[in-house]
Amino acid sequence: MERLDRARFETLRAAYDDAVAADPAIDGFCSRSAWILSFHDAFRPGAELVLAREAGAFVALATVPTSDRGPTSRGGPALGPVLEPLEPMWGFASPLVGAASPELLRALLDADAAVRGRLPLLLSGVPLERGRLEPLLRALAPRYALRPLAETVRYQASLAGGVDGWLGRRSARFRRGLRSARRRTREAGVVFASAAPTQAAEVQALYARALAVERDTWKTRSGNGVERGPMRAFYGAMLPQLAQRSALRVLFAIRDGADAGYLYGGVASGAFRGLQFSFRESERALGLGNALQAEMIERLCAEGVSSYDLGSQSDYKRHWAEPGLTTLRLLGLPR
Repeated sequence: MERLDRARFETLRAAYDDAVAADPAIDGFCSRSAWILSFHDAFRPGAELVLAREAGAFVALATVPTSDRGPTSRGGPALGPVLEPLEPMWGFASPLVGAASPELLRALLDADAAVRGRLPLLLSGVPLERGRLEPLLRALAPRYALRPLAETVRYQASLAGGVDGWLGRRSARFRRGLRSARRRTREAGVVFASAAPTQAAEVQALYARALAVERDTWKTRSGNGVERGPMRAFYGAMLPQLAQRSALRVLFAIRDGADAGYLYGGVASGAFRGLQFSFRESERALGLGNALQAEMIERLCAEGVSSYDLGSQSDYKRHWAEPGLTTLRLLGLPR
């Protein structure tokens, strides 16, 4: 087992991301280094990283001084210091990469416990398939009382068969509503412009445009916008990293020469992960959000992308996609 500090992990990012891509049981986008390190740096830069690798397996955790929020404490008291994934908020990222990661985790936790005692453990993105879950439970059960927490379901639209194939898997009512929204946007003179930037200056300019739209959305008016604070820093750090590997896709809806809406996300292993999209509140009657999504799907199909991951479950996503990868959160309390 090789223990890793941040500098060493940075030199191994390509190997780590290759290991994520080679592990079909975990979230292949959100477990990547761009997602987990961007979240860590934006939300918890002071948390101690606890990283290790052995052969093709990796473990990526952080020691959080107190877990008085989130899934570890709902309905109970704060747990004190906890070992958590680098991104625990949504539960997408798996801190365990590779089939041999449960045994690597056991060795890492034993080594850590010998120095400072055994800490509570929170895992997310845990595969539910028997061949991956049972080895993890065997590795942890002698040392931890384990409690399953909420499952995380991703809604993923198959793009097999192109646009016609995707539409054929939608309801007749959905197709009618989408045709209506796209007709309204055309009649209003909305045009769409896409970009796949690779340079940092390009990304910065496009992100500034998206933030300008975001400030005029219902999300921001309700206090849930991503134009400030850690969420702004999170995407601001991640998007240039996606661009470096030609994975960033950005789409703008433009009306009368001004940006009216945006959508951006990233491609990994032939699949697209949507990250953020929104539109100015003044354009709500057009159905611009639906038109943006449909326009992006057309472009992804033309590119040969196999699926569109819309993220975690919400009411509107079930009309656009099917339930996809489901993973588990797992809490371990030292015995």
